[in-house]
Amino acid sequence: MLNLLDIERDLNNLQRAQSVLDRIVAEASTHGAFLVDDSGFLIAEAGEIELDRVALAALVSATFGATAEIARLLGEADFKRLAHQGVNRHLFIGRAGASHILIIVFGSETNLGLVKLYAEQATSELGAILDTQPEKIELSEPTGEAEGTSEEAGEDMLPAWMDD
Repeated sequence: MLNLLDIERDLNNLQRAQSVLDRIVAEASTHGAFLVDDSGFLIAEAGEIELDRVALAALVSATFGATAEIARLLGEADFKRLAHQGVNRHLFIGRAGASHILIIVFGSETNLGLVKLYAEQATSELGAILDTQPEKIELSEPTGEAEGTSEEAGEDMLPAWMDD
């Protein structure tokens, strides 16, 4: 069932996550930042970068899954962060909450230590945003003790023009 409170909460969380990504790009001088879920679905992005972002999201998600298995083989619970260094572009990947991944693309002009610092803050902040459980609103269940038949009980709910 479509719940407007859930939609409003999800939109608010998406806006908050987007502002975290925007801040990484601006303050750490990165090329781009992406938030994906564990299945590889691209949720949010920031920065101006020419690449297939959907493919990047899917491949990083698969890489993170494979790396989790490697961690298990080594007796680790998980590897929370990964770094890939290329000639011109680099990736920093971090677990953001229970089921999301932060991807940061940056160049050689950006210090890896600075990216790590911002990534650590961002993954913590994104985890807090994304892992919050919605407040459940308890609705009272109908008891079936209403007077009259169910047909009569529903009559009060009809618009006045249908009473005729």
